[in-house]
Amino acid sequence: MGRKKLLVIAATLFACLLFYLLALDSYCDQGGKFALGICSITRIVPW
Repeated sequence: MGRKKLLVIAATLFACLLFYLLALDSYCDQGGKFALGICSITRIVPW
């Protein structure tokens, strides 16, 4: 049962990271800027 719980937690974290990167990509495409250059990360992502 512990392995299934760990898998669900990992899948949830992965989905959250994916949606965060999608939102960040959309924000950066609209001209948003971050002080630390976070928008440069979205250039690596293929979408």
